[in-house]
Order: sequence, then structure tokens, then C-alpha cells
Amino acid sequence: MLETSVDNIQKAYDTVTETFLSGKTRPIAWRKHQIKQLGFLVQDNEDAFCAALEKDLGRPHFETITAEINPMKAEINDVHDHVAHWAKPTRVKTSPTWMAAKPTIYHEPKGIVLVIGTWNYPITLLLTPLLGAISAGCTALVKPAEQAPHTSDLLASLLPKYLDPTSFICITGGLEQSSALLKLRFDHVFYTGSGNVGRIVAKAAAEHLTPVTLELGGKSPAIVLEDANLDVVAKRIVWAKFVNAGQICISVDYVLTTPALEPKLLAALKRALAALSAPSSSSGSSTSLLQNPNYSRIVNANHFKRVCALLDATKGEVVVGGGKDEKERKVEVTIVRNVKEDDALMKDEIFGPILPVLTLPSLEAMTRFIQARETPLALYVFTSSRASRDYVFERTRSGSFMQNDVLVQFMIPGLPFGGTGQAGYGNYHGRRTFDTFSHERASASVPTWMEPVLASRYPPYSPGKLKFLLLATGSVIRRPSMLKKLVGAPLSVLLAVLSAIVVYLRR
Repeated sequence: MLETSVDNIQKAYDTVTETFLSGKTRPIAWRKHQIKQLGFLVQDNEDAFCAALEKDLGRPHFETITAEINPMKAEINDVHDHVAHWAKPTRVKTSPTWMAAKPTIYHEPKGIVLVIGTWNYPITLLLTPLLGAISAGCTALVKPAEQAPHTSDLLASLLPKYLDPTSFICITGGLEQSSALLKLRFDHVFYTGSGNVGRIVAKAAAEHLTPVTLELGGKSPAIVLEDANLDVVAKRIVWAKFVNAGQICISVDYVLTTPALEPKLLAALKRALAALSAPSSSSGSSTSLLQNPNYSRIVNANHFKRVCALLDATKGEVVVGGGKDEKERKVEVTIVRNVKEDDALMKDEIFGPILPVLTLPSLEAMTRFIQARETPLALYVFTSSRASRDYVFERTRSGSFMQNDVLVQFMIPGLPFGGTGQAGYGNYHGRRTFDTFSHERASASVPTWMEPVLASRYPPYSPGKLKFLLLATGSVIRRPSMLKKLVGAPLSVLLAVLSAIVVYLRR
């Protein structure tokens, strides 16, 4: 893997700082050109990205194109088409007294930013924040994850060919380079990765009072209830553990269901898992996931040992799976039942292809179980009941919430992506990616002809001046009048009756 010399990091920082201060990145036309260039970087090198990720993760081209390349291109098109509108100054509604001052919000670039990506989706999780920085008019240092070295090297070679090399510079390497970067003063830091490293990033940024976006993870649960379509549910949950070998921050980390439903759910999960083992030949015989070319491997030896150690430590019963191949760094999708809340599988985010199944007697108990733990990045509920869905939604917190599907919230246009609590803070995608790297700069221009109105603010103070100022700018918290109290209740009843009549007539 290529490594940027630590001595060159300060030079890179000075370069992007000088570029930002020159005003080069502010024109919308310049930003749109860079956004388009970023799109060409992704589109022109699809095969190269697929090959790099096959080397880094054993990931099939299908998954790279559908989960990274295509969503990245859609995001780039969306930002390119709307950045001019987003960046326009916005006049704000105000009181009559201040209308003449033309209060306006300007969407200004924050300045010099740092983007630190991660390895499980090293294209989208680095380039989408970079896209936000470009659209907002910032300059940036970007650091790909060293755990995906082939993808990191590819990004480092492509960025200066497509983007302005004085505005956006790629820094490669590991801990030494990251530590050197975090000592510098940035105007925003965007980090995607683990909670442990997220704390280090937040502490380093706090030394400079630098705002941070933290995209972390956590144990994302899935609740499966009796009225769910079990065959569809099982297929979707198992898919979440199959894709990228479960190395996804919003993958299902564990399943909650009732004791009565558990046998049916486990049977459906086993059927769904068997279907993922593609036929090895025209004879139709199935292969183990360990030999399946469509199944990714664990990113490196350390993570492989960590996942295997979790399997060895669990006191639960392995229902299906459990196979390991140290040479290929592959672990089968493994379903484990009879898992207790103090089990090794329930301590930290699994971030791998292991699926614990826990049973609790009721939806209320499942909700309380989730409430007692750290806020998850995603929460999934499988039910056909709106009431059950709402029950969980209203009593829990999570970065995102999905009913009857998994993972797809990351790819739905218009939805923000981000966590809350221990899952991180801040969000992005679409307009919010632009907003993350923008500062809302308040501005007003008070005409001098308003001086007679505003002159009462100057000393010496007097009751007359105060009365005049309050007449012009004062506010009063209004109490409901007695008439409204008398009329309000009958009026509400009348409106309810009229609404019922309208609904009946439309039937």
C-alpha cells in the first residue's frame, strides 16, 4: 500500500488552505465542474474499483456496482443538479420592523475539511462526504482506509487526475498518518468507522473546537412478530448477513422474536440461507458459502480472528453455519439460537456474518430490551401491523427505522443517513451532504433612514424610550381568550361531525 510521508502532510494542508483562502473554490461553476469530474472518476474506473474490492474483500462485482458505484453516481447527479439552488442566499421571514434590513442567510463553505473513510464500503463512505465538501465550496484532505489497501491506492492515484490537485489531496497510510492529520486544525472533520476511534477523533477535534460528523455503528436489532411474512423476512435478514459477509454498519446485529415463533423463523432462515448457496454446476448441487464466489471474505486476519473468537465464545446453539476457512478468511453465515443477553455475541457490534436469535415473551419486553441498550444505528421491525410498528417507533431511538426490509435506507434518495447517541451524530446524503460542510452565515443591512426608529436604544434610558422600543419590537405571549375557550370545544365537536359526514358520503 502507498503511504504518504508524514512530512508531506503539513505541506498538503498548507496547499489546500492557501487554495481555500484564494477564493478559488467559491464559484458555483467551478464546483459543478469538480462534481462532474468526481462522477467521471467513478464511472470511468468501474472495472478498476471492482477489481480492487475483489482483492481487498473478495467482494463480487455485482455487489460493488449495486451497493457502491451506482448509488455514488446517483448521489453525484443529484448534487450536481441542485447545488446552484442550495447555495443561493435565502431571504428569511421576519417581523415588519426588520423587513427593511433584508435579513438573509448565506450558505458559506466551512473551509478546510478532513474526511476519513472506512474499509467496508471504501468508495461511497469516502467520496460521498468529499462530494459534500466540493459542493459546499470547501477544500479537503481525504484519507482512505488502510485496511482496504488496493482501493486506497486506486483512490490515491485517481483523485489528482480528475480533481483539482491543489484543492483536494489524498493522504494514505495508517495510524501514523491519521495521528498527524488529527493534530491539524480543520474547519470540519467527517469520520466513518468504529466508536472507539470515533472518540479519539472527537477528542482531537475538540482541541481546536472543530465540528465533527461521526458515522459510527452499534448493535442494530430486528424484531420479528407473528404477523410477518416469514419467508420474505428470512430472505431479507439472511441477505443482510450475506452481503459483504455482514460487514455493514447497518446490518442486522441480532434478532428478537417470541418463543412460539422462533421454530418457524429458524426454519425459514435455514431455507433462505440454503438458497444463497449457488449451484456449483449444471447438476444443481450446492456448495458451501466458503467456496461460493459470490460471498465476500473477512477484511483481514485480525478481523477474521475476532469473528471466530465470538463464535468460539458463544454459549448459544449454532443452528446452521459455523464453517471457517482461515486461508480464504471466510466465515459462513451462522445462525445461533438460545442466546442470552450476557452472551459474548451481545457485548459489542458483531460486524460479521453471525446472527444471534433471542426470544422474549412480548413486544413490550422486546422494546424494553432495546431501550436498555445503546442507541442503534438502525432498527428493523417485521410486522404487517401499523399499531405494532408505531409501538416500537414511538418508544425507541435509532439512526434509522425500517419496517419489513433491511439496508435499503442507505440507498433511498431523499433520506438522511446518520446516527444518534452512541451511533454517532450528524447526517448526510443529498441536500444534507451540502449542509454538513456549509455554514449558515446570517446577514442583514440596516438602512440609515431607520435611525429615527432605532434611536431610542441609545442612552440615556428613559421610560418613554422603552415604551417606544417595545411598541416597535416588543412581543407578548398571548393567553387564550374566554371566547375561544367557550367556542373552542363545541367547534371541535362540530368539525369532527362534519369530517365524519364527509367520509361517509365518499364511501
